[in-house]
Amino acid sequence: MSRILLSIVMIVFLIGCQETKQSEIAESNNLEYGNIPTKLIDSLNLISGGNQKFILDNTKSNTVIGTKGTVILIPEKSIVDEFDKSVNGKIIIELKENFEVQDFITSNLQTIHNDQILESEGMIFFSAKDEKGNILKISKKNSIRIEIPQKNYRNDKKIFLGERKKDGLINWEKIEEPAKSLVPYPIKYISRNQFITECCNFYGITKDTINNCSIYYGELSDFENTLLATKEFAARYQSTCWEEVLKIYLQNLDKNLWEIDEMVVKHFIKDSIKRVEYELNNVPPGPNGGPRTKDQIEAHEWLVNHAKEYGHKTIELYKYFASQKLTKIDQTKIIDTTKIKNINSAIISYDAIKFGWINVDFFYEDSKATPVKLVAKSNQKALLMSLIINGRKVILSGTEQSPNEFWFTKNKGGYNKLPKGEKATIIAIGLNETELLYGEKEIIIGENEIEKLDLNAISAKNMKLKFEKFGS
Repeated sequence: MSRILLSIVMIVFLIGCQETKQSEIAESNNLEYGNIPTKLIDSLNLISGGNQKFILDNTKSNTVIGTKGTVILIPEKSIVDEFDKSVNGKIIIELKENFEVQDFITSNLQTIHNDQILESEGMIFFSAKDEKGNILKISKKNSIRIEIPQKNYRNDKKIFLGERKKDGLINWEKIEEPAKSLVPYPIKYISRNQFITECCNFYGITKDTINNCSIYYGELSDFENTLLATKEFAARYQSTCWEEVLKIYLQNLDKNLWEIDEMVVKHFIKDSIKRVEYELNNVPPGPNGGPRTKDQIEAHEWLVNHAKEYGHKTIELYKYFASQKLTKIDQTKIIDTTKIKNINSAIISYDAIKFGWINVDFFYEDSKATPVKLVAKSNQKALLMSLIINGRKVILSGTEQSPNEFWFTKNKGGYNKLPKGEKATIIAIGLNETELLYGEKEIIIGENEIEKLDLNAISAKNMKLKFEKFGS
């Protein structure tokens, strides 16, 4: 083979490799929705409002704030091209926040981990492109911090990463650990109360003990870039703003946050014992030295039970905090507070090393769950068929077994248990040459093995109104 011919072959080979790399990245990006027609994706985007877009300078640290409270902290030069080279120009971050059932529908999502049903606390999709539209990646040397707001504290929440399968359905297959390190905020910003509470502003740390609420004499700025300057500590302080609890944290700032949490658990155990013993040992006397009245006996019982319940509540809360195993400040993650309007004290954090789908879920458990067969049949071609368990953030995608026939449970292997007797709603979405099609039916799970739906023409505006009734 001549040198010229060999050179041509090598050039073709290298170009092919480049195209393959880019196509592989592009393919993963196109899996946001699955294998449904572009026309339907456009309609769903119109209903949901589409992805949020942010234009950033990759040479600087960036903070992205979603409209529903998601915070993305992007360290400088952490986004790279297909060859792992840092992008120096402008980049475009796209974010989609799915926190309500209607969002799950418009993003073609389901809450499934392999063969187990999940209940979602929020799913997000995020990606990055350069100015030319090329798909970008997260650098192997960095990670991007994702903070997803939560409505409650639960110790059974997990982070799931989602992948679209060949049939277009999403499976939250991979379970990841939440981030353990803390992100520092300017302490004056993080320690100011968002709402009027009995807790002091700025954690009650002040040298002005006359005009301000005070529980600790000191200079607030001395605690900049410590664990006190974090959302996680703010959540702890707002739950129990006691002077003795604050001092436990102040006196142990060199330790991991979880270690101090465990100290506070021991403090509350001792405090609870003292409170209950006090109420038991201080029985109010009856009128004129006589026997206690029924009202006095009931009032005293209430005081004892209240002391027990309050102690149990605070102990369990700080056990949950300790179970998170949060460590220390990560100085590489920098927050731009000029972009933040509110602070979500309840969050779950994840250090992402890949763009794509991220989900905060817990495993769905219901004592009424039993093996059932549930099939939906439609009068016209349905592209999406979903089962929503009413009042829960649970949505299952039907698997098409034959034309116009979708199965929500499997005969052999896979999930086949649903809460028998519970109300649920089946929705079907289709598309013909000119119109969107929609069908909906409320059912009682287990009442019928086969449910029939009629799809009829509908406008995007009216379909949006249908989805809104599902709320959160």
